Amino acid sequence: MSSDIINRAADRIDENDFTRLTSLHLDHIWLTYEPLALFQLWCLSDNEEQKNIIEFLIKNFSYIDGRRLSEGSQLIANHIENEWDLNAANTFLLATCDDRKPDGSQALIQNLKNKFSFNWKESNFFNSLPIGANEIPADSNVILVDDFIGTGDTISRKLDYLNKTIEERSLKGVSIKIVSLASMKFSIEVLDKLDVEYFSVHWLNKGISELVSDEKKEIATKSMEELEKKLKKNYHGKQIPNFGYKKSESLFALESNNIPNNVFPIFWWPFLKGGIPRKTIFKRV
Repeated sequence: MSSDIINRAADRIDENDFTRLTSLHLDHIWLTYEPLALFQLWCLSDNEEQKNIIEFLIKNFSYIDGRRLSEGSQLIANHIENEWDLNAANTFLLATCDDRKPDGSQALIQNLKNKFSFNWKESNFFNSLPIGANEIPADSNVILVDDFIGTGDTISRKLDYLNKTIEERSLKGVSIKIVSLASMKFSIEVLDKLDVEYFSVHWLNKGISELVSDEKKEIATKSMEELEKKLKKNYHGKQIPNFGYKKSESLFALESNNIPNNVFPIFWWPFLKGGIPRKTIFKRV
């Protein structure tokens, strides 16, 4: 009976696969939140090289759970108060979130609220960039707060919006800085050009280009290209961002939040070729 069931299975794994998958689940608790997702991703592999890159990327993922979010928030608060020497009297933290689009910056600023000294108040924090930009006073320090900076495109747009609003309101003496929980290292070039001080808790490398050794980089790149070819090219008007948005090759996730589109799509793109739905380790709306 058991032999018949195994033979009928659409996807098969051998003893070595079982051991590797079990080990990944034990080492990375976040993989168990969608139990079938890792199995289905593993079964997309046609060869050992493709399995290797999946395993390698998972092992190098920066997954921020509640504890790491709290620790990172404390480091940000410490940097603002101790390194930048800013205080509650004239400092305001603004999540980069737009009014109608909740995102990870709100989760971060919520965690930041109770990490500062006792004299900081709720009025120092805004979970909406448009509201904050229109309420901050003159002669103040303004800190843009984002959970993740990928290419730097989004934070650049947010800064432009803030500067434009400050100009329209004729505010004087406003100093702007940026903080984030995690950022891609290659975004430093963009951030430096913004001419504002910035701080990030975690600086992340590209998953293949910067983490895989030179002798294995070519086969790892080819393996990822082969895996991505099995995914549907577009859905709901969205084009698959090969290797992540602008090839960011990101390996970052904030628990219970939308996965950034900078992350390799094999971890979150919901359809295979032919429009076949698949379980994914992460989700993006």
